[in-house]
Order: sequence, then C-alpha cells, then structure tokens
Amino acid sequence: MRPSDRTIRSIMALSALSLAVLATPLASAAGADPSSATPAQKKEAMDHFTAGKQAFEAKNYEKAAMELRASLEVVDSPNARLELARALRDGGKLDEAWAEYERVVQDATKLAAKEERYAKTADAATTERTDVEAKLAFVLVAVAHPPAGAVLKVGGKTVSQDQWDEPIVAPAGAVDVVLTDATGKELARQTVMATVGQKLPVDLDAQAPVAPHEVAAEDKPDNGPPPQDTTPPPSSSGRAKLRPWAYVAGGVGVAGLATFGIFGLMSNSNYSDLQGACPNHACPSSKSSEIDNGKTFQTVANVGLVVGIVGVAAGATLFVLSLGGKSAPATTGLVVGPSFVGLRGTL
Repeated sequence: MRPSDRTIRSIMALSALSLAVLATPLASAAGADPSSATPAQKKEAMDHFTAGKQAFEAKNYEKAAMELRASLEVVDSPNARLELARALRDGGKLDEAWAEYERVVQDATKLAAKEERYAKTADAATTERTDVEAKLAFVLVAVAHPPAGAVLKVGGKTVSQDQWDEPIVAPAGAVDVVLTDATGKELARQTVMATVGQKLPVDLDAQAPVAPHEVAAEDKPDNGPPPQDTTPPPSSSGRAKLRPWAYVAGGVGVAGLATFGIFGLMSNSNYSDLQGACPNHACPSSKSSEIDNGKTFQTVANVGLVVGIVGVAAGATLFVLSLGGKSAPATTGLVVGPSFVGLRGTL
C-alpha cells in the first residue's frame, strides 16, 4: 500500500530532527566560531568562562583549566584560550601553556581583521608566550625524505606531523630525537643536549644509513684487567730459610760428637788405669769411685755420640734442601773409624 503524503512528510520531519540532534554534539565538540555562535552557545560558554576565572583567582588552576576547556568546547574564543594558557602557566605546565599561547596568537590574529578587540588578545599572548619560552628548551627538527606514515618522537613523545616545522618543546638535557616508519623501524636518530631558553636545530634524513648502535668505551662496564695467576713462581727463598736451621742442627751434632770424643777418651783412660790396678778384674774398694766415674764417662760419651750423629745428619739434610735445584737427592752416611767420626755422602 502506498503511504499517504502526510506520512511521507512526517517521516521527512523526523529525519531532519534526527540529523539536527546528531549534528548538535559535533558542533559543540568542535567549538563554534565567536562570530557565528548562537546566543545560547555564548551564554553556556560564558558560564564556564566565569567559573574558570573564579577558580583561577582562587588559585585552583586545575579546576580553572577544566572550566575553560569546557567553555572552548562550546565557543572557540581566543580570550577563553588565553585564560586557559595562564591557568596552565601558573599551574606549572609550561609546555602545555606555550602550546595554548601559540594557538591564541594564530586565532586572535585572524579574528582581529573582523573584530579589532582581538588584536589586544594576540599582543598579550605574544608577550606572555615570550616569557614562557625563556623557561623552556626547544628543538627545531628538519626531516628529509620522510616516508608516508613516518613517526617523529622528541624525548619519547610523539609529535604530530603538522607540528614538525614548528619549535618543539623538549626537556632540558639529553634528548633523543627519533624518526621511525609506520611499523616502528628506526630510520634516523640524534641525541642532542637541549638548553633552557634556546632552540636547537636537528636534521634527520630518513634515507641516511643508520649507524649500528654501539656501546661507547666510557659506557662499557669496567671489569678490570683479566684475572692473572697470583701464585708466586717457585723460588729458593723458602728453601733458604732452612739454612740457619741446618747450621744449628749441625752445630748440635758437632758438639755431640765432640762430647763423645772427649768423654770417650776419659772413659778409655780410666779403663786403662783400672786394668793395671785390678788384676783379674778384682778391684779393691778404694777404686769404687774410679769405677763409677768410668761408667759416667762412658754414658756421657754414648749420649754425645747419638746426639752427634742425629745433629750432623739433620744439619746436612737441611743444608742440601736449602740449596734447591733439580739435582739428584743427596745421600749422607756416618763414618766411624778407630781414630775419627765423620759423615760421607754426595750432593
């Protein structure tokens, strides 16, 4: 069944109303031009503007910025944006304030051709922007041969392509300026030292070969020299320390042998006397003291012999060890003769 003309007109009216409703938020989100804003839009924008000014005077800069942004969403007025820049500046957000001042200068200069009052807004924004610039560092990036979809990052922050030709706020100190393609592959990089109050030029060429990233010598971890064997080489100093003990042992041995020789002679002499005075080994009682002395002389001589042998052998061994070297092991031996006692050996 064919719809009536009234039904068609109703459908068309509803469609137009729907389009109007849908279009209203879009227009509000963009902010109307001050010269074409409706009275209702101007009133709403003014309400937010007034609330923002009051918050600014109370030094509640965060609320002031929120209200002023709400005003700009209704009517994009350079005066409201100027107040927003001031709230950001006094709130310590100098980089955001500088960007808003830049926008104020551009918009107010355009509107000044129609309304002279905006010329004062542009002048105020220019003066205040200069003061903020003195507290910020900037880089001026020139990009050569950028491919489609290239991404520029300054200090880790992405910069939209329409701002590449403008001064870019950077943190003071070492700043990485990196250009990548749409996939994130690095095309060019420079690390510069940004200084407050200056605009540092940076040139990036997307077609220049990228140098391989190397760790600078001063950045390499210093692990010190390679480990070395600290074990001292064999030396004769340790063996040389045995030599004094060799002399001591040898001295004791010589003293023992000397004791053996002296008391042995005394014992032999005493024995000879007793043989003459005691025939058939029958000694009178008067000779008992001489017999005891003979026994004592023989005991001392025997002890001296043992001490002498041990001392001389130990001294000779220690002396040979103190010489070091790789010679064949030394051999020593005691030689006892009818008229002498000594050592014989090889070194």
